[in-house]
Amino acid sequence: MAKRIFILGGGRFGVHLATRLCEFGCEVVIGDDNAERVKDLSAGGFHAVEMDGNDETALKGSGALTADVTVVAIGENMQASILATLLLKQHQARRVVSRALDVKHAQVLERLGADEVILPIRDMAYRLAERLRDGTEGERYPVAGEFHLGEITLGPKLTGQLLDPARFRDDYDVNVVLVKQAKGARAVVREAGSGVTLNAGDVLWLIGTREKLNRFERDCGPAR
Repeated sequence: MAKRIFILGGGRFGVHLATRLCEFGCEVVIGDDNAERVKDLSAGGFHAVEMDGNDETALKGSGALTADVTVVAIGENMQASILATLLLKQHQARRVVSRALDVKHAQVLERLGADEVILPIRDMAYRLAERLRDGTEGERYPVAGEFHLGEITLGPKLTGQLLDPARFRDDYDVNVVLVKQAKGARAVVREAGSGVTLNAGDVLWLIGTREKLNRFERDCGPAR
């Protein structure tokens, strides 16, 4: 059964989020208090409703309280974001994810009981800063403790070699999880296992510490 996601706020962040969720097959509703924006969103193929996220009655009738997840994606109006989060928690919405504009805003949302608070601009800036510092190209996603999931594109070094997960562990102390390879005009993603012939341009997803992932990318990634 597809997840039902309700997004309060039809700005750029909300639309990008809704677009990706729809690609994943989720049932998405966008609520916004701007009639013209709702009209444009509907014309663009989104399920959009005109509503005020700070109106208790509107929230109750919109489906925001019964969605699997409700995302407070309200843009620059910090007060509206805070009140919407408060109302959702008071009325026991199943899961509330709130977007914060800055650290103080995030602290308020956390104290109101938001299940998750995100700072998109800060988080993207931090990830870019880490990549620039390390001199790497592939993304790193925190998993647990010091461990990250690394997305690394292969260079020519391993071209023609068979994928050997045990060798990756022995030589680089990383674990291969998935491999994506081009097959004609499409890409095929498969679980990492012995017998896959590697090529430059293949993308590997690996688990390891940031230091170990960076070392693997420097040794086996594209030439810089």
